[in-house]
Amino acid sequence: MEESKCFFNKNGYLILKDFFLKKEIDIVLNDAKNVFLRQFIEKGYTPRCTLDDLNEEQYNDFLYRLFEQDIECLSNCGKQAQHLISLHTLSLHTKIIELLHQVKLKSPTISTRPVLYFNHSRLAKKKIFHTVNAHQDWRSMQGSLNSVVIWIPLVDINKDLGALEILAGSHLDGLRTDHIENGFGMVKLSEQEKARLTSVEVKTGDILLFSSFLIHQSGDNITDRPRWSCHFRYNDLEDSSFLKRKYAHPYIYKPIDELITKDFPINEELIKIYS
Repeated sequence: MEESKCFFNKNGYLILKDFFLKKEIDIVLNDAKNVFLRQFIEKGYTPRCTLDDLNEEQYNDFLYRLFEQDIECLSNCGKQAQHLISLHTLSLHTKIIELLHQVKLKSPTISTRPVLYFNHSRLAKKKIFHTVNAHQDWRSMQGSLNSVVIWIPLVDINKDLGALEILAGSHLDGLRTDHIENGFGMVKLSEQEKARLTSVEVKTGDILLFSSFLIHQSGDNITDRPRWSCHFRYNDLEDSSFLKRKYAHPYIYKPIDELITKDFPINEELIKIYS
């Protein structure tokens, strides 16, 4: 691990092959896909079935159909996928905690909730919702200087599927974000830097760990398949700068004031639940 730590300090990232068993990652992917599948069935796209009853093309066609016909429903499915117990459990996996200690986070803490992505141009109204240009995660985190991000592919991700592109060593240049776009700390790259970007192709079970200051961007997904992935962010409570900044925390989480479904709930339906 000493050699890996030296590589991480110099380059700002680590690619760890077969870090998880494929079946551990498949649990999260299947849980996420099942959120949408329940709505496919509810809307009559398909008779009641399981994921095993649909091939990938059929599933994706339903996903794109839902986006076109009911974007509110698709968006809410995406929101529910962010709260899967399997996703949060993975973010607290013993192997991850050990890895955080190995890269010198003395007292790791979660920066913000886990994020699960299902990216494709047919599932987004704006480009930034499926392909994000060069950016730094620290600008939105504003946490410890040694904060890290762990990005996990939920499917095999090659260049065609839009593998992440990283600028090795850019974490040592500090904060270069010049503006915020939809919560992303955007960075303008020189032509020389663009040429130095490295595409990180990964398989299910691999993980990519990187400094929150590392400049990275989405690759272009030129396939007809969504890119399923998730990422976790961690701070270090022992970082002296974090302490001096009173554990700065930029995230806001609160419910809306309005009742989303008018005249709901009906009391008779509530009584049925407990009868």
